[in-house]
This record gives sequence, C-alpha cells and structure tokens, in this order.
Amino acid sequence: MWVNRMTKESIMNDLDLASQTVTDWMNFCREVYEDECLAFDGKIGGVRKIVEIDESKFGKRKYNRGRRVEGKLVFGGLLRYSNECFFEVVDERSADVLLEVIKRRILPGTTIMSDCWSSYSCLSDEGFKHLTVNHSATFVELDAGAHTDAIEGTWSALKRSLHGTHHIAGEFDAYMAEYIWTRQNNFRITEKAQRFFGAISRVFPPRNKD
Repeated sequence: MWVNRMTKESIMNDLDLASQTVTDWMNFCREVYEDECLAFDGKIGGVRKIVEIDESKFGKRKYNRGRRVEGKLVFGGLLRYSNECFFEVVDERSADVLLEVIKRRILPGTTIMSDCWSSYSCLSDEGFKHLTVNHSATFVELDAGAHTDAIEGTWSALKRSLHGTHHIAGEFDAYMAEYIWTRQNNFRITEKAQRFFGAISRVFPPRNKD
C-alpha cells in the first residue's frame, strides 16, 4: 500500500514486526492489487486525448549476453498528462493480439502514438487517430509532434520496481499489478488509504450476518 516502496527490512525495523508478518501483509496487498486490476474493465483516452502505446520484454538476456531476452512480453498504454494506464502480458506482438487489447482498453477517437511496428498500421481504420515515431531515427517526429517519451520512461520505472531482492518467483502479474495500482492511486496518504480499504471491501466483501 503506502509502504510498498519501503524495503521489507525497513518495515520490520520501523514497526517492530516479524519477517513472516511483513511477508504475509505484502502478499495480501498484492492479491488486492491484482484482483482490482483484473476487475477493471474501463477504457482510457477519448477525443482530444493522447495515449502512448508500446511493448517491452521483461527478463534476462540468455546466458547474460547478446540481444535475445527470455521472459514476459508486456503491452501497455499510458494516457498522457495523467496516471491512467494499462499493462498486460501478451503472447506475441501480432496485429490480432495487440488490436484486441487496444480496442478493449482505449476509447474510440483517441489519438494513439506508437512506434512504427507494423501491427499498429491498422489503427487509423479502427476509429483512432494514429501518429508514429521512428525510434531508429529519433524519439520525436517534429512535423506531427509525436513522441513516446512518457511510456518509455514508464518501462524503466516498472522494470526497476520488479527488480527487488524479495520477489517471489512466478508472481510477475502480481508485482505488475502493484505498480499499476500505485501509479493510478498516486494521492495523499489519507486518500490512498481510503482507496485501498475500498479495494479490500470489493475483493473481500463482508459476509452477511445472517
């Protein structure tokens, strides 16, 4: 929650808690984050709004050398000038796979900015305004004013958040959900606490007394 940027050791020391207690609490928080992200069915963007999209591979270079990376392929979108975003693990970068996510997560009429990957070439025919940036040449297309700086920076932040020393193997989606929830609920601590307890009540609704 509001302590998710603290290390496990600092929480144990500051609150005088046992290691297993802190681990259980962090796991509980991630379960709430993940369920909240899975339950979210809203879309971002809209007319006169800009969403940057991109894909990135999460993992390690095979044998610690070369360019081949083994791991998760993540596709994401970020509404410019806001904290609204989405990130999903996808099987491949094909047009069918990426377009399904785009149409499910981005409102029609949105201006979408992307790189020149061929899978995005159909977006102008799908109800979106589409601008591209050629990363091999520049990060900004001066004529159109298109750039993907925001989501490029987000990849770096997301990857840093997933490089902790106490991460549990096989829980990639949960850690990614933690980042998404924290970003989307970047408010003062009191409001963040209220939102988190509201999320708990949705994930674990109170039982009826009868």
